[in-house]
Amino acid sequence: MPDVPLPYDADLYRLIVENNPFGVILTDLDGVIVYANPRQCEASGYTLAELVGKNASIFQSGTTLPATYREIWATILSGNSWHGELDNRCKDGQLIREYMRISPIRSDNGRIEHFIAIKEEQLAQSAEATLAAHRVTIDSLTGLPNRPALLERLGEIIGHAHDEGAGFALMMLDIDRFRTCNERFGQIAGDHMLLEVVSRMAAAVRSNDLIARLGGDEFALVLNNVVEESRCAEMARRILDALGEPVRVDGGAQQISCSIGIARYPVDAKDAEGLLDEAEVALADAKRGGGDGFRLYAANADGQATRRSDLTAQLRRVAERGELRLHYQPQLSLISGDIIGVEALVRWQHPEHGLMPPNTFIPLAEETGLIISISEWVLREACRQAKVWRDAKLPPLRVAVNLSARHFHYNTLPETVASVLAETGMEPKYLELELTESAMMRDASKAVRIVDRLKNLGVRISLDDFGTGYSSLAYLSRFAIDRLKIDQSFVRDITSNPINASIATATIAMAHKLGKTVIAEGVETEAQMHFLRRHDCDEMQGYLFSRPVPPDDLAALLQSGKRLGFAAARAETAQATLLLVDDEQNILSALRRLFRREGYQVLTATAGAEALELLALKPVQVIISDQRMPEMSGVEFLSRVKELYPETIRIVLSGYSELSTVTDAINRGAIWKYISKPWDDEALLQEVRAAFRSLRKE
Repeated sequence: MPDVPLPYDADLYRLIVENNPFGVILTDLDGVIVYANPRQCEASGYTLAELVGKNASIFQSGTTLPATYREIWATILSGNSWHGELDNRCKDGQLIREYMRISPIRSDNGRIEHFIAIKEEQLAQSAEATLAAHRVTIDSLTGLPNRPALLERLGEIIGHAHDEGAGFALMMLDIDRFRTCNERFGQIAGDHMLLEVVSRMAAAVRSNDLIARLGGDEFALVLNNVVEESRCAEMARRILDALGEPVRVDGGAQQISCSIGIARYPVDAKDAEGLLDEAEVALADAKRGGGDGFRLYAANADGQATRRSDLTAQLRRVAERGELRLHYQPQLSLISGDIIGVEALVRWQHPEHGLMPPNTFIPLAEETGLIISISEWVLREACRQAKVWRDAKLPPLRVAVNLSARHFHYNTLPETVASVLAETGMEPKYLELELTESAMMRDASKAVRIVDRLKNLGVRISLDDFGTGYSSLAYLSRFAIDRLKIDQSFVRDITSNPINASIATATIAMAHKLGKTVIAEGVETEAQMHFLRRHDCDEMQGYLFSRPVPPDDLAALLQSGKRLGFAAARAETAQATLLLVDDEQNILSALRRLFRREGYQVLTATAGAEALELLALKPVQVIISDQRMPEMSGVEFLSRVKELYPETIRIVLSGYSELSTVTDAINRGAIWKYISKPWDDEALLQEVRAAFRSLRKE
């Protein structure tokens, strides 16, 4: 579309601004007011002369969190617009809530020169209350009722149905593989798809039925006077058919499908929360069935559904009943060996089943949405406990708290975190929020905004389970992440699996290039620890040092001064070290006697796996390995060593030629030399001396 030149008429532009029904303020880059229109002066009680030259902070009431102002400045100085609510103070001291947009104004050369704030204030308290209530109960994208509004409406519908002896069906609908579409086409196209889904659902149901958006791509439908299974199935198929038609996205046709879970009043439950729980259980069954279908809740179909329903009901008020517990796993510096942080891990002290680990109830909490209340309890309790440790004069610790994907995408999450920090007195710099790759990539653009808002509070952000998802480096560079966490699936065999070792070492190098620190989880052996330390990993946690422990045990651990020890590893670094690998003890004994006369530190192993453990524990420069060994041949072993420790010099000493295998290994650089058994002592000594000399030259 060609640009249409606008006539420059300064008087016209001035009239537009001065007669604008919204308050307008223009400031310089320091926030000093250079202009305010008449509507702003009228609303605030200040004259123009009283405002010009004053800083815009003249309107601050003291009730808005400082983090909000930091967020505003960070947004507009980066060239973007900020919009939201502020509680401001008029000249007469009256507080007024204002909804505003603050934007940068650029000159012709593209430089930011001013900021403009356009305000819409609600002068009447009743109007303000109405607008606030609307914002709380209505989904901003679709205009549908949200989850709190649905719960309220369900209560009313249940009351009417009870009085009239009637019933209804509650459907829970989730779009299959919506996240993939959102990532492929972007958030704008994803929003368009959601609006199209809403339009088709509305056309498929009756005018007196209710549609609500629960969050993301999840919706609920209340079908009045629909109780029989055949009628529920008929309505579900109608909706599936309506949504089965392709949606136009980016000029092409995108096929979509959905899964539906159905619960009925009063057949399956007699209250709103129970109906939602059972509809979500049915939805999960539909998803497990491959999607593009529906399931009716059937509590008596088998014992599993009953157990899930019982567990869900018990889980609903688990925090209120005081049954949740936090255990803390130490996080340690791989430089100093000191405890520098802890990860808070939730447990359920079930009255019948005892202490339940998170994998037994967190997935169900995620499915049913109960994870939000649990996550908020964990955040508040971890911050409270950290303050207790600080008051006890224990060393300051960083406390890491996991956020679920559902909780992370709540728009009010930054406000919740700010409230918890203020309530508990926790210093923001000691709180670290752990997010998973899947949570970040679910809606990357939104995730960037939420992370920025959290960072403006002063907390730290870490990316958990790094390498197990599908994050791109382009997105990773946009996130204000402080720390990457290497998943334990890579750490588990890091000393023997070249692929996982390469992923871990590449992650460490990449993170350091991006100015981020790296922590490895699931460290269980000395070999894993030393491998990570040798490759410059910053921190670790795992059973090698401590399992997750209750708060009092953690305090005792801190008071004891327990730490990791690296002295032995440092002492061995300077000495020339030779590793001998052979499954025959007499061969190892003869070689050990020969090389000890040379002053080398000599290590021995009888198998490749044992040798890999030694290599992770101790720095080795030269390796001599037999070829014929059980489980792993010498060439296979040395090929792994080449990938894991490319700086080593690797020699095969064998009585079996296997010429093609050895030649291939030499050509690939896995082997430096091949020496036949029986060997000549002096010739072998000369080869090893040459190997150490070549390393010194490098």
